[in-house]
Amino acid sequence: MSVKSFLPPAERSTMGGFLIGIVAVLVFISGIALTATGAISALVDNWNSSVKGTLTVQIIGSSSTSTTKANTAIENLRKLPDVKRAEIVSRDKIQALLKPWLNDDKLIADLPLPVLIDIELTSPSTLAISKVTAVVKSAADDAIIDDHRVWLNRIADFAMGLSYIALSLMIMAFGALVLTVVFATRASLTEYVHVIEVLHLVGARDAHIASQFSWRTWRQVVWGGMLGLLAFAPALAGIAWLARRIDIGILPPVTLPVPYWIGLCLLPIVAGLISYVVAMTTVRRALSGMV
Repeated sequence: MSVKSFLPPAERSTMGGFLIGIVAVLVFISGIALTATGAISALVDNWNSSVKGTLTVQIIGSSSTSTTKANTAIENLRKLPDVKRAEIVSRDKIQALLKPWLNDDKLIADLPLPVLIDIELTSPSTLAISKVTAVVKSAADDAIIDDHRVWLNRIADFAMGLSYIALSLMIMAFGALVLTVVFATRASLTEYVHVIEVLHLVGARDAHIASQFSWRTWRQVVWGGMLGLLAFAPALAGIAWLARRIDIGILPPVTLPVPYWIGLCLLPIVAGLISYVVAMTTVRRALSGMV
């Protein structure tokens, strides 16, 4: 048999609308932070999977000389057991890579482009890279060898820094939620202090009274969290639209992982659980000090 609550519905409570509105804003902010974290993680994984174990060699000079050096280097590279693939990057592909940045076909066609060699290693070890470097330098001593791990590690470090900032923002949002729930619960206790005194007189236990406040806070926070997610949905659609407008040559398409969507949908529930515990603790402490 259910016990009827002595508290009015959330929408009729003095603090109900305030708490619901604040929670909606905090969940909206948490959604932005979670989206930033998920997008950055997916982007770094995309880059990591695409360049892991690859090297790029640039040979600068006249077209015929550079091509000769490149062919010699490729012939020697294919003899190495650590090299899975070595081939010259076609000029058309280089021009396609430059197009998003220059956006001028005539200008790109007139550029004195270097000869590029794309190398894929069976295992991206330091020893394998050293062997490749030695072979390439023997064929073209002026060649420039780019190890993608160097810039990828720098980007990964920068991305991790942004992720930590986003996570800190989410932690601060939930910290603000805790403070808001404490404030709202104490205000509700003050509002219903006479009712609580009567309940004490008729033998109501502190646990029962605290559960009434906690469940009402749970409903308010979950409702506010759902409103926050509804408000965040068009913002997320706008972010996705802006991301699609960026040329794929500059920023590859990013698919947010399944855990992100699960976490996003669980934000109201997590906020509700936190608020339930905070409200229960706040009420029990307050009731223990009442005479």
